[in-house]
Amino acid sequence: MRASSKVFLEVPLILTIIIGATIPVMTYANENKEGSANLREMVFNLKPDQIGLTKENFKHPVWGIVMETGLSEGYFTLVSLADGTTSLYFSNGGGIIGGGEHENVREASGYFLTGAQHFYKKATKVTKHPAPNDGEVKFYFLTFNETLMYSAPEEKLGNDKNELSELFYAAHGVITELRKLHDK
Repeated sequence: MRASSKVFLEVPLILTIIIGATIPVMTYANENKEGSANLREMVFNLKPDQIGLTKENFKHPVWGIVMETGLSEGYFTLVSLADGTTSLYFSNGGGIIGGGEHENVREASGYFLTGAQHFYKKATKVTKHPAPNDGEVKFYFLTFNETLMYSAPEEKLGNDKNELSELFYAAHGVITELRKLHDK
């Protein structure tokens, strides 16, 4: 599950475009901090049966993966759920919802979620979801029984110096596909 190094090299540009500009792609989350925070909390409080998932119809332990990356002036939250939901929220307000309605995003999101099945056992159980610090990446694995979290420095993940670097690259593959929608 190795993404190309090109994905990582595009990350600063992607983040600059997505965070630094208004992107007329898909449907936007509320253009305020409170709206984005509410969407984030909704994901962490979501139960799999609310989106039609059961252990019988989804045979994998992780039904959702959330990656959050801390920046100097906030953070962003990438969400991929087994029902195809794919969203990107920004702590300073706004975000992109509905990305999973596009096949290229849905495929990248599915790849990210598949990767989560291989790494969730490295994470620890959490009941709270504090925002990441600048330069920190947090992966939240939403399972049928609990939420697990793994945290690592972005620099190590991005330079293939962490055991979850592959998952980090897969997440940035989702962001790349969201960006491609904008470039059309």
